[in-house]
Amino acid sequence: MKTLLYFEECESNLSHELLKREDIVPVIIRTNKNMRFFTQSYLEATKDVWHYVIDYYNDFDTEVKNFQGWLETNDITIDYFLNDSEYYLEFANRFARKLGLYALTDEQIAWVRDKVEMKKRFREIGLDTVLFSEINSKAELEEFFIANGSKRIIFKPRRGMNSIDTYMINSLDDIANLDIDIIPGKYMAEDFCYDHEWSIESLVQDSKVLDSFVTYIPNPTIWASIANDLNCHMTVPKVPAYFKFVPKDFIQQIVSGMNLQDGAMTIEVFISPDGNIKASELGWRLPGCQATLNHSYSYGIDIYNLLLDIAIHKKVDLNYRERIVSVGDLYLPNKAGLVTKITPLEELLKMDGVIGGEMYAKEGEYQTKRRVGNDASGWVQVLGENERDTLQKMQKIYDSFELEVSDSIGDKKYVKKI
Repeated sequence: MKTLLYFEECESNLSHELLKREDIVPVIIRTNKNMRFFTQSYLEATKDVWHYVIDYYNDFDTEVKNFQGWLETNDITIDYFLNDSEYYLEFANRFARKLGLYALTDEQIAWVRDKVEMKKRFREIGLDTVLFSEINSKAELEEFFIANGSKRIIFKPRRGMNSIDTYMINSLDDIANLDIDIIPGKYMAEDFCYDHEWSIESLVQDSKVLDSFVTYIPNPTIWASIANDLNCHMTVPKVPAYFKFVPKDFIQQIVSGMNLQDGAMTIEVFISPDGNIKASELGWRLPGCQATLNHSYSYGIDIYNLLLDIAIHKKVDLNYRERIVSVGDLYLPNKAGLVTKITPLEELLKMDGVIGGEMYAKEGEYQTKRRVGNDASGWVQVLGENERDTLQKMQKIYDSFELEVSDSIGDKKYVKKI
């Protein structure tokens, strides 16, 4: 039996799969900062699993010693470490490294977490990316905008997630109206790329890319979310012929260039009409949204358990189904207000290609609209022969979906943020 130190940011599909494993003894670590994201029912369900809550606000080395004492008291020896949290990536890897476990170095953490250092590294290892700069004040942002020919740029946090606080800048007025305190070292700007956004998800073992799975994104996620346009992603069963690169080889160049060893990578890229690729930004983790499930269903594999195998150094073989299909997730439009009418999930599940889903919004509840990439009233998972078939089915679902809200907040006890 292998003992796996698992940093858990919140309840997830990966957590559920870990708890099912009979060949792994999990030791779950959480922090008092993220405990609010766990339901009481989940905490109750995992109370008999080895778990420890770190005081995030206490001295770091003291907390490491406290945890080591807890391990000794309970006669626990840790064999391996796994973190799938973007937000706590630096904290979790530093903690594991202090325990003598394999984890990312500070340099690697910067490469996979800080978008300025990431893009610098992309260029150092020979990859193309957009023009970018760190931004420490509005004056610097104005200078970058003007130096870029006063053309559209993107302003965002260097260590941001889920497109939070990401803004499109089209004029100096947009900069003047930014309601953000630009803290030095926290933000960056980059040229707006008009090429099409895709993503690539990969599994890595012993510094070798096992395979890469391509995701088609019809509309840029954050802008589709804000405008309630078609916000979806889907597996591409066959790499388009016009691509002038091999996805697996492209990811291997990053893995080798960043000395990454075992884990999962997701990366947003821009692909031009003639098939050339620009690296945008990566995460050393499983992808967000439902991309892990999409690829698992499409290829007939279980990516969650494959990642757990990689974490405990168990040799991984990828055995795909004979006919690879396209599975995608469609995020349903969201509106702020008291929900007065919404298409029931049961009705959506009867539509062509829908194989699953979840509804967040409910009639009689007030919901807010957030400026993030996964803002939605719910989502459905859709199966098609290929990405074009899946997209057509999603468009029909999107066109038929109804959501009506009123300005009344109703009974405040039903206010729900999603």
